[in-house]
Amino acid sequence: MIFKKLEMDNLGPITHLCVEFPKVGKSPKPLIIVGENGSGKSIFLSHLVNALMVGKQEVYEDVEVEKGKVFKYRSPNYIKSGEAYSFSSVEFESGEKVQEWQLARSRANFESDLGYTPLRNEWNQIQSSENSHFTANFHEHQENTKKIFAQQCCLYFPVNRFEEPAWLNLMNLKAKASYTELKRISGYSNREIICTSPLKNNINWLLDLIFDRQAFEIRTQQVTLPAPGNQQPAMVPVFAGYQGPSSSLYEAVLKVIRVILKESGNIRLGAGTRKNRQISIMKDEKVWVPNLFQLSTGEVQLINLFLSIIRDYDLSEGKLESLNDIKGIVIIDEIDSHLHAIHQKEVLPELIKSFPNVQFVITTHAPLFLLGMEKAVGEEGFEIINMPNGERVSASDFSEFVSAYEAFKETTRHREEIISEIKQNAKPIVFVEGDYDIRYLKKAAQLLGRTDVLDRVQLKDGDGFGNLDKIWRSYNNSVSEVVPNKIILLYDCDTNKQDAQKNLVFKRVLPSVQNNPIPVGIENLFSNATIDSLETSNPQFIDFQEGSKKRVRGVELNTPASKAVNKDEKGNMCNWLCQNGTAKDFSEFETAFRIIENIING
Repeated sequence: MIFKKLEMDNLGPITHLCVEFPKVGKSPKPLIIVGENGSGKSIFLSHLVNALMVGKQEVYEDVEVEKGKVFKYRSPNYIKSGEAYSFSSVEFESGEKVQEWQLARSRANFESDLGYTPLRNEWNQIQSSENSHFTANFHEHQENTKKIFAQQCCLYFPVNRFEEPAWLNLMNLKAKASYTELKRISGYSNREIICTSPLKNNINWLLDLIFDRQAFEIRTQQVTLPAPGNQQPAMVPVFAGYQGPSSSLYEAVLKVIRVILKESGNIRLGAGTRKNRQISIMKDEKVWVPNLFQLSTGEVQLINLFLSIIRDYDLSEGKLESLNDIKGIVIIDEIDSHLHAIHQKEVLPELIKSFPNVQFVITTHAPLFLLGMEKAVGEEGFEIINMPNGERVSASDFSEFVSAYEAFKETTRHREEIISEIKQNAKPIVFVEGDYDIRYLKKAAQLLGRTDVLDRVQLKDGDGFGNLDKIWRSYNNSVSEVVPNKIILLYDCDTNKQDAQKNLVFKRVLPSVQNNPIPVGIENLFSNATIDSLETSNPQFIDFQEGSKKRVRGVELNTPASKAVNKDEKGNMCNWLCQNGTAKDFSEFETAFRIIENIING
């Protein structure tokens, strides 16, 4: 059971917002919320968390907020400036809804003074004398509500989550793991939605996990050992590994730790003696990390986030054999907090990818995290919405991408790191004179085995050499110093341009092949044999001008015969060659690939 839709009107900076939570097939896509400070990201999350709290109150007693009260502060103070009301609605896929109205005056005064009512049926549920209305229908969906919280995880990691660093020594290095105590009482979930400092609980749970695996899930097999003389062979039990639910959980935990620590080798968890009950990480049977408290703040944060998801699901009624089995809702405010660029770009996206059936709702200010997500799950594998209007954007459209780059480039401390990351993710751009050039280049790459070159760049239609000139002029200044990657302007052979370079912006001209019959355009790269074949099969493609001779003031002038592509048939000729052309026909295009390759490798 996951979120289906969130609507908000006139809340803080938000005028109107309607977000339908994305899915691919039956699995939820991660939804990432971006925007400047004050754009409503936390307001967005608060309504989702509030809905979870209200739902849990319906079926459990151990809720962080007393039954009958709400997690989110309800007040007309959050009505958008200049508006008379606010409205919000959170809807789950299984039909549950939580709705809230706030009015600047009572409903009766609203209607009499302003002379209109919002176009929502729920308006009529507000009492005439009231200026606030809150409703939830979880009681109408008792079974589904119980499933939301009993058979999946529901977690919220607020921005103020934090663990004290080990060096501060506030009982951290003295802290020992202890066995978890759970209340086995009807109406108690033994779980919390809000996770601010879960490391101690996670450590204790890991101790339980290690104990259960060692005590109950060791598997042996009988091996026959030969005996001397006439003695009977002996049957000896030999260790054959672990098998069971705790072992599945253990492997899931190790997978998360391997991703976070970027270690694919032989690692396992270790537990100290009863007098020093610390959880360690062993590598090749040697102590590698003596105490999980000793990891960096960023690593501890990641371990807390994703171990909390596994732990919470373990405490549910769900069954787990792999991370794919974990279902639920995980809300994380400012997921990039405390994380180094490498963790943002490489580790965090890989962790999210490892939980394909969890509905992640995340806020971030980190462009590198978005680029990492794009690389890990693809552009279609997640969605980004920009607050406060809720429009869907791509990673490259993210407004803070440019802002972050401009800010960091002013400092020597971060300049190289940011530029390096951007270069790895923003491909060089190659502008050509037209769409036919792009199609010819793609076909040539396919036939000549040069797709590796085009895979490393973005081909763009420059719409004529005049527009390529405009691009060159716009970058022929200090702006060329801050472009995120190389820009190549690739002119046709007939433009009479000179090769030039300004920082990361390159101007290059395809060399003219003098012996080829078409003197202008990218079609100059096609040989006599190719053009002759075209004239035979499709004479309408090629215009022909006979050679001529004339005498002027006693001097004989010879004009050689010439051929040109008919301007109305350029598209048809391109279609025919891209469908029927051979590697031999496109052989001269190797020149273009060498030009591009030399620049991007330089």
